[in-house]
Amino acid sequence: MEQNAKRKSKYALFLVREKENGVMKKHQINSTVVEVTAALLFVLVVVVICKFVYDTIIMRDARKEIVNQIVTINNLTDENEALSMENVTLSSKVAVLSETVSMKAEAEDAISQETIENALPKGFPLSGSASMREAEEGDPMLIFTASSGVNVITSGTGTVVSVDVDETYGTKIVLDHGNGYQSVYRNNGTALVKNGESLGKGYILFSVKDDNQELGYQIIQNDEYIDPMILIDING
Repeated sequence: MEQNAKRKSKYALFLVREKENGVMKKHQINSTVVEVTAALLFVLVVVVICKFVYDTIIMRDARKEIVNQIVTINNLTDENEALSMENVTLSSKVAVLSETVSMKAEAEDAISQETIENALPKGFPLSGSASMREAEEGDPMLIFTASSGVNVITSGTGTVVSVDVDETYGTKIVLDHGNGYQSVYRNNGTALVKNGESLGKGYILFSVKDDNQELGYQIIQNDEYIDPMILIDING
């Protein structure tokens, strides 16, 4: 082995401490301990640095996540406010619609009630005043005597089911009111309606002249003649 071969360097750490009596005492720490200590310190520094970097990254991601959540919350808040406004608007529209439907239903009910009422043969069968008496024989019937110029009119809405010849009065018109009632008009005049026509209340059936001033008026309920006075409105 060569004499000039490099030998491994060794070093030591000396600690000098002065005692109370002024004597200096020296402590030697060998190189192995110093190297281990230095290595541990290096590792500790690296760990601390890594921990700092890691915490910095975590904090940055956390801040970013917080910012994203704040943006999301703000967006949801805006959407919620928009939905609340839309809900208020829709509620108002629903209220208006409900009121409209209610008013429409009431109007339809009123119209329906009026339709039902108008279909009852309660009206006076003449457009003007007339004398009245009850038939003494046969089925119940009211006999009116009107002056010339008065018209025989329908006592309720209905459909003409027959226009026939009447042995006593000349012509007989039967009007079906669609509710179990029929009204019968017997007169010597010319019928102004035809079979199958739908007529409103107060529609003219005969025009009274000097030769047809008498009207025989009857009401049928469920195929049986009833006293017209039960329904007729004398003031009508």
